[in-house]
Amino acid sequence: MSTITDVLGTKGHTIVSILPTDTVADAARLLTEKRIGALVVRDRRGKLVGILSERDIVRAIADHGEEALEDRVEDLMTKEVRTCKPTDSIKDLMQMMTLRRHRHVPVCNEVGDLVGIVSIGDVVKARLSEQAHEVAVLRDLTLVKG
Repeated sequence: MSTITDVLGTKGHTIVSILPTDTVADAARLLTEKRIGALVVRDRRGKLVGILSERDIVRAIADHGEEALEDRVEDLMTKEVRTCKPTDSIKDLMQMMTLRRHRHVPVCNEVGDLVGIVSIGDVVKARLSEQAHEVAVLRDLTLVKG
């Protein structure tokens, strides 16, 4: 069974983050520039304090108009962030992301340091690759027996 470490090994450990005091407009520009769907929000010491997604921004603009772009990231971010560990299985994380409707999950090591972030797309891609490998092994076994 593949783990989140395997996903990070393929995708990398790059973490794009923003400060809670930055504006939502700054966050939107960063999301667009980096072509990503969520930003990790860290305080000045680098500690994880939240996550802000495209959906959060769209919802705020729908509710409050373009003035929402002047708000601070901390006003919109999700403060209770669900994280995973590098040793967690892809299958378990996929299940959690599906049930809780999380599209991005920060990865923290055993001491709580942020070491990466995975998206539902990363997890699905890894799981499909894992299943393709399993099918190939079964096909090879069938050919050997046949």
